[in-house]
Amino acid sequence: MAKILVTGQKHLSIPNLPRSSKHKIIRAKPFPTGRYPLKKIWSPFESFDSWQPSWKQYQVVHSFNSIQYTDKPWFVTCEDHTFLYNNPKNNVERRIYNFLNNRLSLDNCCKIIAISDYAKMRFLRQIAGWQTRDQIMRKVDIIQPNFPLRANQPKKYQENQKLTLTFVGNHLARKGGIVALRLAKKAEKLKLPIIVNIVSGLKHGPRVPTDFPDTTKYAEDLKLLDLDNIIHYKNISNEKVIDLLSHSHFQIMATLHDTYGYSIIEGFSVATPAITTNVCALPEFLTHGKNGYFLNLPINEIRHWSNWLYDKEKMKTDEYWDTINNTYDDLADQALQQIIQFIDRPDKLEHYESLSAGALAQFQSFNNSQTQNDLFDRLYAEAAAS
Repeated sequence: MAKILVTGQKHLSIPNLPRSSKHKIIRAKPFPTGRYPLKKIWSPFESFDSWQPSWKQYQVVHSFNSIQYTDKPWFVTCEDHTFLYNNPKNNVERRIYNFLNNRLSLDNCCKIIAISDYAKMRFLRQIAGWQTRDQIMRKVDIIQPNFPLRANQPKKYQENQKLTLTFVGNHLARKGGIVALRLAKKAEKLKLPIIVNIVSGLKHGPRVPTDFPDTTKYAEDLKLLDLDNIIHYKNISNEKVIDLLSHSHFQIMATLHDTYGYSIIEGFSVATPAITTNVCALPEFLTHGKNGYFLNLPINEIRHWSNWLYDKEKMKTDEYWDTINNTYDDLADQALQQIIQFIDRPDKLEHYESLSAGALAQFQSFNNSQTQNDLFDRLYAEAAAS
């Protein structure tokens, strides 16, 4: 048994670590403890997490979105390229960032783990001009996030029951909650028998990628939470979210940008198919008509929504609001048509069971925590023995 020190971003580590490892997992603590550890003062300090005072010895470091300065064998797991420190603010940082980036080519960097093909693509594009590119490329591998399997058979759809869709996401607008709200409104006008669950803290506006920064623009959409066919859950545990997904027919996540889409995989773990968009990593695990349905967005060569403006000032303009507002409405229309087509299918009972089986099969093949657990245990044992 080896001792593995886990460093870097906790939100990324939770679904990308072994769930019941035979090795001892140790989490690095912020240094100094309190609200303002050094890495919040200056981000490169995060690379020295493994130097933090600790009475526990360890043999391997596994970092998340963080390059570690260590002589121990180490792995890094990433969701895209942003951990590479390639946007320095001054000359001092540029030299430090270049120094840290070069550590990826050293022998004790055992593996660079991308959580998706999208993440691998973004990483390789970023290092395209590096002299060490070939050395680093040989270390890159894809290991999908993992969750416990919670269902052993596909779900069945019962005739004459209301169709239940569930949206999960704290970022209401970016993740597609606005689309879900508008879908509910359109369905109510047509007297369609659907229920839409909204699981969200309703965060939107400034500092959320893709969102229009003026929150007043979303006021009318937020009023839709009072519709009779919408149930809003603000603060519930993950266990209750999973239970809600298990009792839903579809998860709906009409996201404009999402590096992975963990909630969809958790839905698959309870055999719930998804309705989502074709951005980033989502096409890697959802196949239209097999384990859910796609809502189509125009995308660019890096699989991002092509109408997203990265300029903060341009995102404040009426033109951007018109674009994003029309996009929400178009996605709601697409989702409505998918729902109507499903309800009108003469074989919808058999078709739904096939979608549910497809969701479960996708999960079992790529995201089952038991399979990933064994994989990580082998990697850690090999690194500790080196």
